[in-house]
Amino acid sequence: NKGSLDKGSQNNKSQSNCKRFNLCAFFLAILASAWAITSTAESSDDKTGREMHEEILKEMPVVTEGKLAEYVNQVGQRVAAVSNMPEQKFTFTLLDDPDINAFAIPGGYIYIHRGLINYLNTEAQLAAVLAHEVGHVTERHHARKGRAHIGSQITAGLLAILTRSSEVGEAGALWGASLVQGYGRDMELEADGVGAQYLYRAGSPPQAMIEVVSLLKDHERLEKKRARAAGRKPRTYHGLFASHPRNDTRLREVINQAGTLPLAPDAESNVVPFRLATEGMAWGRSTTNTEVPENRYQNNNLRFRLDFPKGWQHSADAKNNTVNGHNEQKTAQLTLTLENRTTDSPRQFIKQQLGVPVLKKSEDFVQSRLKGHTGLIPGSKGAQDQRLAVIYYGRLAYVFRGEITGGETQKEADTEQANKDFLAIIGSFRPLSSRAIQAQKGQTLHYVKATSRTTFAALAKHLQLGAFGEEELRIINGYYPSGEPKAGEWIKIIRQ
Repeated sequence: NKGSLDKGSQNNKSQSNCKRFNLCAFFLAILASAWAITSTAESSDDKTGREMHEEILKEMPVVTEGKLAEYVNQVGQRVAAVSNMPEQKFTFTLLDDPDINAFAIPGGYIYIHRGLINYLNTEAQLAAVLAHEVGHVTERHHARKGRAHIGSQITAGLLAILTRSSEVGEAGALWGASLVQGYGRDMELEADGVGAQYLYRAGSPPQAMIEVVSLLKDHERLEKKRARAAGRKPRTYHGLFASHPRNDTRLREVINQAGTLPLAPDAESNVVPFRLATEGMAWGRSTTNTEVPENRYQNNNLRFRLDFPKGWQHSADAKNNTVNGHNEQKTAQLTLTLENRTTDSPRQFIKQQLGVPVLKKSEDFVQSRLKGHTGLIPGSKGAQDQRLAVIYYGRLAYVFRGEITGGETQKEADTEQANKDFLAIIGSFRPLSSRAIQAQKGQTLHYVKATSRTTFAALAKHLQLGAFGEEELRIINGYYPSGEPKAGEWIKIIRQ
């Protein structure tokens, strides 16, 4: 029996070693394949990048037109033209997002968030951000990061097998992940160095990179104060330049190696184009993504809104000032038209102006402090009754006509539902205040000239920017944490 047990134990041990050997061979095969795949990927950056770019465009809001998008592309192309890969096609995309971020993917695709541009002040600073990202592409950091990530995961798997310890495997995976988090300190510094060279070649001062680091650190400092006041964790930035301390000796060394281009603070070529391109840009949440419910018609010029029931479709004819809607079955339709009101009541308006002498179930009503009247126009020759309503708003009379198109064949239940829908649509009519319209537009960034009495505290109070408004104005104007604008200086403000 003992011999049998020993023999069984040896067989189990042999099988275990065999399994371990096979698993090791399997992982080594994967490692070899991974290296081959990565090498192939390096030769197909354009295809990989194009596919990733298409996915990004599907998932994130993009500013494709307008002066700011054109300006970002213009500055980016000027930097790319003097890079170490001048033959590479670069695509610069402005993301309509308030986050402070910029990134690059293979194939020369560079992205910058609108939120980051809010905090920049010169064309050189914008060029610095884009040059840094171009540097990631030209130095092929994506491919190098990919190899490191694949290698670390395979190594973790091998450690787990050889030591028969899942804890070791997990530790190896974490160790590998920590090495390739982001691009890593060395890759970021390398992107800084080549980016500074590109800036110098393009005629922009490489020292602008230091300026961007400084303003991002100021923003991080303010964000921590906001978080403490709100009792939440700070939303600190982990991307561009995040690994640099404010006084980064290595960063200054690689930037100074690129050369020095003296540029006066008020140089026209550096400040004016940037100011013109960013005037009126959105601040904070995207104005293009301010969602109006699908079932709502909203007219900001005449300042009213109208909601349609679920399943209804609606359209507007701006030329004739009409709104049309119909239900899913197209058996009920409603039309809103606008006419000049009179001094008569809505009831009299229906009789005198619309020429309808008799209404069934005629009744006055008031909604949102607006006077109205509604009733049913009796149908003739088998036609269904027609819902009619008039609401006085401003100098206009809003005339609603609801019609059931099924005739006598229309089911009673459907007729009842159609009338409920008509009344719901009429009852949803609401004026829109100037404040509500402004709130939907969101905040925008503008430039004004300071006077001898201008202070950031007074501006923040006047613009109603909240508890941290003064500090926000200081950061976006390069005056954080103290100082006041000089008379005649162009400064940025935030307003609705």
